[in-house]
Amino acid sequence: MIKPENIHCLALNYIGVGKNTQNPLYFVKSKNSLCFDGASVKYPSDCTKMWTEVELGIVLKENCYKVSELEADKFIEGFIVCGDITCGNIHNRDHHLGFSKSRENYCPVSKKIVSINSKNLGNLKLSTHINGTLTQEGNTSDMFFNPYKSLSYISSITKLCKGDIILTGTPKGVENNIINIGDKVIHRIEKIGEVGFKLS
Repeated sequence: MIKPENIHCLALNYIGVGKNTQNPLYFVKSKNSLCFDGASVKYPSDCTKMWTEVELGIVLKENCYKVSELEADKFIEGFIVCGDITCGNIHNRDHHLGFSKSRENYCPVSKKIVSINSKNLGNLKLSTHINGTLTQEGNTSDMFFNPYKSLSYISSITKLCKGDIILTGTPKGVENNIINIGDKVIHRIEKIGEVGFKLS
């Protein structure tokens, strides 16, 4: 059962996203934003813009702190498909604030935790479809920090708990993922699965 204490997130972790600093941004989403395949997501009356991002998620099987990249695999239960939903916030300030990232159902995830050979993690196709139209696609080969380095990096900042989820960032093309009331979204990751939601 997926029931995290915390949802840890990386941004700017793919080639072609942001300024390519190769130094991902770390932020946290509220665990209350978690939902599952088929959820309904509300379009807030105080927002004028919403978008969604497909992300590879890591589920932890043990508590850990200051884990090396080489030992990170020992602490991973498996992988899931995640959506990172964002709404434009007050006065267009930093969109990683809780106002825009931590609302109810703003983190849809697939229900099945999938184990996968580490050799395959570096070449997985990711995609977003909105109302059946492909709007975003990428590949984990474009990550700056692979899943193991992502876990190591975040664990160097804070203690991680059993069941926690790590979102590892999204590939380029998110500017095409603007969503509106009535839209149906499907995020897919090759060999991992998919998660869908509807905006209402």
